[in-house]
Amino acid sequence: LDGGENITITAKDKAGNPSESATTTVTDTTAPEAPTVNEVTSEDKTIRGTAEAGSTVTVTFPDGTTVTDTADEEGNYTIEIP
Repeated sequence: LDGGENITITAKDKAGNPSESATTTVTDTTAPEAPTVNEVTSEDKTIRGTAEAGSTVTVTFPDGTTVTDTADEEGNYTIEIP
């Protein structure tokens, strides 16, 4: 299970009588692995790399400025350098 899925739970007693069902949503509590980042040079206009698909990637620059992007379905992200 990845998180976000709904599951249904029922019980039966020894006579085979079923309970009403209960439902819950699976919670994702596992942190993603650290993102990768391609080499960045002083000539670059973007920072690229990979992270868990759908995760939010935040880059913090030396002056404290932060820029975020969401990794696409393949895990790729691109951050524009301000």
